[in-house]
Amino acid sequence: MALAQKKATTIALEPAADRLLTQAARRTGVSRSEFVRRQLDVVLEQYRPHPRPRSAGVIKHPLPERGDEAELFREQR
Repeated sequence: MALAQKKATTIALEPAADRLLTQAARRTGVSRSEFVRRQLDVVLEQYRPHPRPRSAGVIKHPLPERGDEAELFREQR
């Protein structure tokens, strides 16, 4: 992305968080800014609008009979 498309935001970190941020960015091989952007994308995904799944509709045919599942849990001898 070009810099013109980004908006700068400043945050204040506790010294311990600042050290961890530096370590995490180094381990992943990206800049501190890129590390924060990537992690923020993960967190913000839950707030992005997502299309509602299409309804499966009414089942027109009965499902086939399933066997007795209790046999799956019997002790093996």
